[in-house]
Amino acid sequence: MRYSIAPVKNIVALGEAADALVQRAAGVPGMGLVWGPTGYGKTTGAAWLRNKCDGIYVRALALWTPASMLDAIARELGGAFRGSCARTIDWICERLELRPRPILVDEADYVLRTGRLVDTLRDLHDQTSSPVIMFGMPGIQRQLVRWPQVTGRILHAIEFSPCDVEDARVLARALCEVEVEDDLLVRLQREAKGSARLIVVGLARLETHARTRGMRSIGTEQWGRRELFFGEAPAGRAT
Repeated sequence: MRYSIAPVKNIVALGEAADALVQRAAGVPGMGLVWGPTGYGKTTGAAWLRNKCDGIYVRALALWTPASMLDAIARELGGAFRGSCARTIDWICERLELRPRPILVDEADYVLRTGRLVDTLRDLHDQTSSPVIMFGMPGIQRQLVRWPQVTGRILHAIEFSPCDVEDARVLARALCEVEVEDDLLVRLQREAKGSARLIVVGLARLETHARTRGMRSIGTEQWGRRELFFGEAPAGRAT
């Protein structure tokens, strides 16, 4: 399998939204929200966006406090907590004024559990004008309604959708070093219920099976009735 971030529809939409946030006019709020079920590619998208936009990527934790969140962001900027939240925010703002960069917060559902975390993240956005993009699970958009001071700053909101058959083709072309025939891709997409993660797992198994047998392509006839991945796909909006 090749390592590549395949341009499936969710990744394309994320890239377009990030570009709009970075290039927005002065005075326009620049917060973004991305949500979708597990396995739909949010963390992959955040990692890709980190490289694309030179972003600051942090993964929220259940035990985060404002101090630990600021420390995580400061470490991404090459520093550390400065002894107080106020001093650390000032230090982060100085760095971002010199070199503006988006802040990407994965597992942002944890941030919304605490008003102080929400307010601290909003303060960073307001004081630096850096885009802040939060990634979370389905329902985060409803949780966010409790914080109108943040919802009013959301410029772009993206729901990651299930991968369709065309996305499965894009993934196969980008990742596989053998050809996966369309009949098998249709089955893989259906059984994965659109989960990008499970499609990738299935593609890896198909490629291994084909390569160990010296096959340049694999379809339903060659794969047979074997399972494509372990267990059931998580519930989601299947296509």
